[in-house]
Amino acid sequence: MKKFKLTKMNITLIVIALALTAGVITSAVLWNHQQQLIAERERIFDSMSMTFQEQSVIEYGSDTSAKDLIVHMKGGVIKEYPQLDTKKIGTQTLRFLMKQDEVEKTFEYTVEIKDSEPPIILIKEDIIELRVNDSFDPSSNITSVSDPVDGDLQRQEEGEEPEKGHYLIISDVDTSKAGTYTVRILAADANGNSAQQEYTVEVKGIIESLIPDEIKDLGDQLDTTKPTYVNGILLVNKNHPLPRSYGNGVDATAYAALLQLQAAAQNAGYSIPLISGYRSYDYQAQLYNGYVARDGKEAADRYSAQPGKSEHQSGLAFDVGSIDNNYGETNAGRWLAAHCADYGFILRYPPGKEHITGYMYEPWHIRYVGNATASAIMSSGLTLEEYLGVY
Repeated sequence: MKKFKLTKMNITLIVIALALTAGVITSAVLWNHQQQLIAERERIFDSMSMTFQEQSVIEYGSDTSAKDLIVHMKGGVIKEYPQLDTKKIGTQTLRFLMKQDEVEKTFEYTVEIKDSEPPIILIKEDIIELRVNDSFDPSSNITSVSDPVDGDLQRQEEGEEPEKGHYLIISDVDTSKAGTYTVRILAADANGNSAQQEYTVEVKGIIESLIPDEIKDLGDQLDTTKPTYVNGILLVNKNHPLPRSYGNGVDATAYAALLQLQAAAQNAGYSIPLISGYRSYDYQAQLYNGYVARDGKEAADRYSAQPGKSEHQSGLAFDVGSIDNNYGETNAGRWLAAHCADYGFILRYPPGKEHITGYMYEPWHIRYVGNATASAIMSSGLTLEEYLGVY
């Protein structure tokens, strides 16, 4: 048998073979490790998830942030959220970068910024009484004209329609002639939402106006009626009237809440228009006397308040939707009953409670009492009188 000689050449070849083998093994180990890293990163990537809220429409000027849009996320963290500009009308695509270790995953969500809230026009009185040749400024009966987000609108002196961000007063009042006139206030916010309000001006002749005003002044002096508050809540009904001088227009907080309610109803697919808001003592007297003349006092007392006993004089009550006894059976009426408390309102005259409230069922009449009180009353099924323990 021939013996193998370990020559320098052979040693060299062995070293080379061993080196190649080690290299192959090392490469295989490294490749395998790399594949494991890739697989782990893919697993982490696939485990990352983010769920957004279904409602992608955001109200203009709201305090909603990008973080608020996320309903659920897992598999990573977001160190910096994208900026959401709620004062920029239109669509915005937000990119959320989620990280875990060195793995990154981007999620996109598109929102639309819409302005659904019209300007707010607040007036002092529904009816202004003047005498012939009295001076009159139609703006003197306006408390404010503003946008819920952008603030006060600028008055526009001329034109038939207001420009964006302005309001316009249209008046046909002629104090040189006795008669009934209408003043209209038209407003448009910066995003094109419009609103209008109007009030009546009654110009009376000297003889016609003298005696009624003297009687009115005497009545105000003799009126010792005081508003009734129970636990900080104003109570107005047949047994707890308001003084003739009470009231100066719609309550601003209540009106702002009404606008929020109307916007929410609109988003839900329902229109709940405002039909009647603040009524002065004198205007309520005109309404009530007209109903008595038409239907008789007994019938009128079931659905109309005598002057001083109407919640509308408080500025906290609104008639909305439709003056129809069947309104509560409509989809809009049901939505109103189910959600009015979310915005601080109660259905003031519920069914089956006429012996307590003094008035027949009115599914259109809502009263602002604040969110906490409204939720307590509506969930209990009680009237305001029962809740306050005054009936």
